[in-house]
Amino acid sequence: MTVGTVTAADGLREYAGDYARDLVAMLERTVADRGAAVAFVDDHRRVTWSEFGDEVEGLARRLSAAGVRQGDRVGLLFRNGIPYTVALWAVWSLAAIVVPLNSRLVPEEMSTLLRNADPVLLLIGRGLENAGDEVARSLPGLRGAYREDAEGRLLGEVEPAGERQVTRLTPQDPAAIMYTSGTTGQPKGVIISHRNALQNSRTCLDVIGRRPGEVELVMVPQFNITGLNSQTIPVVSAGMTGILVGAFDPSRILELVEMHAVNSTVGSPTMWWRLMEDPSLSERNLSSLRLLLYGGAPMPPALLDRLQRAFPAATFGNGYGMTETCSMLSYVDGADIFSHPDSVGRPLPITDARAVDPQTTRDVGTGEVGELWVKGAQVSVGYWRNPEATGALFEDGWLRTGDAISIESDGFITLRDRLKDVVKRGGESIYSFEIENVLFQFPAVLDAAVVGIPDEVYGERVKAVVVLKPGQQATESDIKEFCRQHLGRFKVPSIIEFRSELPRNPGGKVLKKLLKEAQPAETG
Repeated sequence: MTVGTVTAADGLREYAGDYARDLVAMLERTVADRGAAVAFVDDHRRVTWSEFGDEVEGLARRLSAAGVRQGDRVGLLFRNGIPYTVALWAVWSLAAIVVPLNSRLVPEEMSTLLRNADPVLLLIGRGLENAGDEVARSLPGLRGAYREDAEGRLLGEVEPAGERQVTRLTPQDPAAIMYTSGTTGQPKGVIISHRNALQNSRTCLDVIGRRPGEVELVMVPQFNITGLNSQTIPVVSAGMTGILVGAFDPSRILELVEMHAVNSTVGSPTMWWRLMEDPSLSERNLSSLRLLLYGGAPMPPALLDRLQRAFPAATFGNGYGMTETCSMLSYVDGADIFSHPDSVGRPLPITDARAVDPQTTRDVGTGEVGELWVKGAQVSVGYWRNPEATGALFEDGWLRTGDAISIESDGFITLRDRLKDVVKRGGESIYSFEIENVLFQFPAVLDAAVVGIPDEVYGERVKAVVVLKPGQQATESDIKEFCRQHLGRFKVPSIIEFRSELPRNPGGKVLKKLLKEAQPAETG
C-alpha cells in the first residue's frame, strides 16, 4: 500500500490528507458522521457516538466546575471501559493532560509517578477504589479524587458548569503523560502530543488497514501505549466500534469475537498463546477476524504457525515501537511476516531510521549492528520535568531507542538485542533496576541483579540473582513475598537464585549475560 506523506514546517514527515489536527476535533467529526452507530461496548453497557459525545461534554462541564483548566494534569486509574474512555476526551476537551496509571502497580508506585506529574484531580474506576484512595491520601496537593459510581458516571456530585471556555488546541499541545518506569530514580513520563497521537492513529488506519465501521476488540489495557494510541484513538478516528474488555479471559475473548463479529484486535504473544490453548476455540465462528496484530515481544514461530492454521484468512501484523514513539515506528505484515521472521518490519512512511554506532554516533553499514535512532512526527519531544533523561535519549531530533538492530538492504529492520536491561513479559516492559531497588531494601540482601530469561508462553520471565549478607538467611518465598508488597505482581521474580557473589567486569559492572545461565541454587 502506498501512503502519501508531506513535509511539515519542522522538517518531519506527516501523513497527507484532510484529517483532524487534535483529538477533540477528531471526536467531533466522528460524532457528526457516525452519530447513530455503536461507538463502544464494555462489560456493562454500550453507547452510540452521539451518546458518547454527550457523555464527554457532560463530564467536561463537571471537570470545568471542579477547576480543571488548560495544561492541568488529571490522573486516571481505571480498567478498560466506557467511563475511562469518556474521561480521556473530557479532559482533552478542556485542553488538559491525562495521566493514565497502570492499575497493576501497587499504590506506592502510582504515588511516585503522580508526584512527578502533579495532577489536580484523580479519577478512579470501579474496582480500584481502595488503591485510588490510598494514592489520593499520599498526594497532599491533590484538589480532589472522584470515584466512578454504580452507573459508570464520574463527578456526579458536581454541578456542571453552565458554560465552559472552549480552548483551541494546537497539534503540539500535550495530550498525555505516559510513564515508562516505576519507583527508582526520577520517573520518566513520556510527553505525548496531539500530533503524536494523530500521526500514530493514521498509521493504524492508512498503513495497517483498519476501516470505518468495523469492529475492534481492545483486550490489552487502555492505559498502555498500545491500547490507547493504537486501538482506542484509531477507533474514534475511523468511527469503528470498540469492544472494551475489562479483564483478559480467553474463553470470554473468543465469545466476544464471535458475538460482535470482531474484525481486528491486538494482543501480546502471551495472550495469543492462551487463546490458542482455550478449549472453546474450535467451537467458535471466528471468521470475521481479518487483522490479527501483535507486539510487545517476539512471536515464537511455533505460535505463529498455530495462529495461521487457526485463522487462515487473516492478515498477521507486527508493530514495533516504544512509548517514546507513541506506539509504532515500524510495521510488518502479510507474506513479509513469514519471509522475514526475525524482522520488525520496515520503518513507517513517517519514520526516519538509522543504525548508529553508539560510541562514535556514526551510521554503520547495511546489515551491520548498531543502535536504532529514529525521527518522526509520532516521536515524543521528551520526558515530563526530566531534562536530564530527555537530553540522554534525544539528540538533534533523533531518539536513541537503546535497541541494537541492523537495517538490511531491503529496508527491513532486524532486532538483534536490547541495549537496555528490559524484561519483556507478556507484552509488559519490566525494568530490572526497579526490582533490584526493592531487593536491596530486603534486610538480608547484600547484592542483587535482575535479568530476563526465555519463557515459551510469556516471552521472558523475571529472574533475580541474590547474594545474602554474611550470617543472614532468607528463602525464595521470603524474598518473593517482600517483592509482592512493593511491586505489581507481574514484576515479582518467578525465579530467585542464590549465589555467593555476582560476576563483574574490572569496572565493577555486573555481567548480566552470565546471570542468564542456570546455576545450582545455593542454600538461602
